[in-house]
Amino acid sequence: MKRTESSIANYVELICKLAQDYEAYSAQNSAVPDKLTYKVSVPEETPLIERNARIAALTELTQESTITKTAFDTRRIDQETSRNPRENLQYWSRSDQFIDQDMQDKIEIFANMLKPLDELKESFGTQPEWHSSYARALYDAVYRILRIKEADLDIFRPQVAYLEQLMFARYRLSMEELSKISSLDFKNIILKKDENLLKRGAYLHMTKAADNPPKTIIKDSDGNMQQNIVNAIFGNNNFRRDGERTVERTITITIKDQVID
Repeated sequence: MKRTESSIANYVELICKLAQDYEAYSAQNSAVPDKLTYKVSVPEETPLIERNARIAALTELTQESTITKTAFDTRRIDQETSRNPRENLQYWSRSDQFIDQDMQDKIEIFANMLKPLDELKESFGTQPEWHSSYARALYDAVYRILRIKEADLDIFRPQVAYLEQLMFARYRLSMEELSKISSLDFKNIILKKDENLLKRGAYLHMTKAADNPPKTIIKDSDGNMQQNIVNAIFGNNNFRRDGERTVERTITITIKDQVID
């Protein structure tokens, strides 16, 4: 303690209390306690003690847990033209990346799922079983989480984690397997979880020939191309003309191929 007028007064106050206790215990002839506590008032040191107590409390708090700072990211808001909706929040200049390398790798793996999912929708999107299928739910989840329509890359890590858990819980596909699987194998695994779509695919495969009959290679607008060729050569199918007894004809058909650059 620095020796100032106030500190000297404090010493005097302490000595006075000691003298009073000594006089009291001597007069009563009673046993003196082993330990006595004396408190003296130090007005100028009170703010310093309180400040040290707050520092100690904050130090202990930061060691046990982290302090979450809630603020507006300056890269997401225009400070000049936008109004701060909550004045108690501060602006925060973010230094870390929105999408780190690990997040980027997962996004690329899920992006590779878009093509086979699009093919499934193209094949079964008009069927009634599509709307209640797991494949349709997965299609919507991938497009929503990766924000394909918005194309703003405002992708959140918890949503990507949900998609990763969904692929493993429902289809038993890890991120490593998704990075190596082919498009055909991926579609087969997705369809195995939708029995109705699997049966619908077999039905469409069986009826494909009936829906698309084979086309005639040689056909004109009247459907009589072969008949016209015969008429052009033999004259309306009359092999022997009027007044002819014996007819001998030689027909030569020449086919020339020409390469056009």
